[in-house]
Amino acid sequence: MSDSDMDLPVDPTQNEASPQELIQALPTRAARRRVLQAAEISIDVDDKNFESFLDELSEVELRRAASELRFAGEPTVYYYRVDGLHRLSSDDALGRSNNESSSGAYGPDVETAIRDHDRIYVICQVPETGSQTQLTLAPDDRETTVATFKPRSQLLAVRASDTETADATASAVSKYYEMDGTERISFLDAGTRGRFEDACVDGYSTLQLRNLNSQDNTREIEIRSKEPDGKRISDVRHDPIVEDLVRRGDTELAAATGLVSVPTVVQSPEDGEPLHPRVTVRFSEGSVTFEQFVPESILIEFDNIVRESL
Repeated sequence: MSDSDMDLPVDPTQNEASPQELIQALPTRAARRRVLQAAEISIDVDDKNFESFLDELSEVELRRAASELRFAGEPTVYYYRVDGLHRLSSDDALGRSNNESSSGAYGPDVETAIRDHDRIYVICQVPETGSQTQLTLAPDDRETTVATFKPRSQLLAVRASDTETADATASAVSKYYEMDGTERISFLDAGTRGRFEDACVDGYSTLQLRNLNSQDNTREIEIRSKEPDGKRISDVRHDPIVEDLVRRGDTELAAATGLVSVPTVVQSPEDGEPLHPRVTVRFSEGSVTFEQFVPESILIEFDNIVRESL
């Protein structure tokens, strides 16, 4: 299970919580520790005076910590190529009126765009199904989603709860910036999976394959490692039987769960080594789900890995 139940992302247009309150709202000490490490703040989260230490931080330190958790949590990130996005500068991305793309009750809204971590974050409100045909829509039926990109690059990363909501978000962002040609990536395309796995995958503990032969009774094949889940996993990809299944023309990789390496200052409390987040990759739909709370800096570095793998 994930160690975070916090309602994130926190919509900066609606939320007025202080950085101290946001940090204290994190449900576990592990989550607090990751945020503070990412912000390069040395406070012992196990100390009984933790709240007092937070109050003694400077405004600069508090803002740095808050920016590490504002859009984080336990996101699923969907990745898109957007034609023309690489021509958009940071100033151009921030210089538009929010009224230009408002869809009212009928579809997704772009609420605001902000700059942080040398990225542009576009905050959207999207109906639960991704679209809406009713004349009225309660605020509770809309989901806050976040789309982010590095200016002058073509990759858009969308944090949303499901494929339809992510697609609606990407479409809203594309419309907002008057662009066409939005396409969700597939990790199965043209060597992308190999480059991605070489760059960051420590190993997969589970693997799901889809049977492409419609005449067979078997729809999916699930493979699990012999060893229980833990920090060190037995990579199922090295099994000759698995290698054969993956290479077959009548099977397709559907999903895999494993550990990834991400350049970061965030460390595991057990041994002080860099944190290796557990993720689930869904190959054809171009999504990655983080199975634990990770701060913003890890999500940014992971986006960089995906962009360089394309």
